[in-house]
Amino acid sequence: MSGDVIVIGAGLSGLVAALELERAGRSVTVLEAADRIGGKVLTRDVDGHHVDYGAHWVGGDQTAVLDLADELGVATAPEPRRRRGADELFAAAGRVLRYHGQVPPIPAREWLPVGLGIAGLDVAVRRSRSTPLPVLDAWRPGEHDMSNEIGDRLFRSAYGRDILTCFYRLIFGADPDEVPARAALEYLRAAGSLRAIAEVRDGAQERYFVDGAGALVAAVAQQLSSEPRLRRPVTAVRSDGSGVDVVTEDGTLRASAVVIAVPLPRAADIDGALPAGDRMRNSRMGEYAKTIVVYDRPWWREDGLTGTVLDVDGPVQMVVDGNPGAASPGVLVAFSGGRAASDLFSRSDRREVVVAELVRLFGAHAASPRLVDDITWSEQPWLGGAPTAIPPYGGIFEPADLTTGRVHWAGTDLADRWPGYLDGAVRSGRRAAAEIIGGLTPPAP
Repeated sequence: MSGDVIVIGAGLSGLVAALELERAGRSVTVLEAADRIGGKVLTRDVDGHHVDYGAHWVGGDQTAVLDLADELGVATAPEPRRRRGADELFAAAGRVLRYHGQVPPIPAREWLPVGLGIAGLDVAVRRSRSTPLPVLDAWRPGEHDMSNEIGDRLFRSAYGRDILTCFYRLIFGADPDEVPARAALEYLRAAGSLRAIAEVRDGAQERYFVDGAGALVAAVAQQLSSEPRLRRPVTAVRSDGSGVDVVTEDGTLRASAVVIAVPLPRAADIDGALPAGDRMRNSRMGEYAKTIVVYDRPWWREDGLTGTVLDVDGPVQMVVDGNPGAASPGVLVAFSGGRAASDLFSRSDRREVVVAELVRLFGAHAASPRLVDDITWSEQPWLGGAPTAIPPYGGIFEPADLTTGRVHWAGTDLADRWPGYLDGAVRSGRRAAAEIIGGLTPPAP
């Protein structure tokens, strides 16, 4: 018996599950296929400063991750938009506009159609699991309706639909016609509201980790009695009446229970892990990428800008200041998702394309970076994309759809609150551990 419980996956959710189990007196072995811990959390050193190539922000009512960070002494700081009160940029329909406040400066002729579309989407989110939606002409998403149906019904102009596509690319890493309507509405509802998921103040982008999100992952791992075993891909999980066999290339491990904390599309590669059904086996990860552009100094601050851009019609959809706590170097991080990310990363000159877009947005200062780096999460072999798993049809995934006997499931995709976020990862890891601690699985003899 290699351990009371085996946790497959050393992302934040798996590590939190392992920590909770150890605190309850269980012995735990953590297996990780990659050569590092963290999963979709990846913090790298850029000129001596921490830059998040993966998961980035926390805030609002994301109390699970905020409380964990506080408990472990991992510092966060407010996103600079609120600290400095500087301006932001909004790019749409070929124009780049500067503004200050909560609402981007959309053209006056679009105020009503875009406003009504956003209000209708908010209603649809709040009522996503209840009765048909009057605001959508009594329409209720069916199993196979995709989110472009929402866009066509709610946003009456191409301008509004472009904003919706930008939003989907940032939240799901996919375009609206790639995300089931029911899943999208339920996913957004699990964040509490559209405002919570989109805003900085009191929202999901309110704070960042001073030393990068990787500091939280490292702090959790340091609490464990033994380090996760890296480069240990699991090929099969076989459960019987007395325990679970976990098969790896190095041999078979035995435990009384297993927590699987890997992205659902990757779990399809583990024989015996997923229950039958094409909805589980045919999910896919979103397409998500970041480009890190480094300058000698953060010249945008001298221009009274935060560095934050919402870019509706470019190859990237958002830009933020990637080193807001320091005077130098200047770091801009450009986000790209969905088909925009796929198209961008199919190009050999993709980095030049992003720099050219920064010049369009910010001006000539952006033309001379001293370093450009990037990552597309679809090329990460044990993840295959980010930020979340997208079902082929139907609603969001539920843990009860997956948990069978001694095999339990964690991962941010399966969180009841804030799925796809760090907070969801913490909540899901704790829930999986609680299932075992609470006696759903007996301890090993």
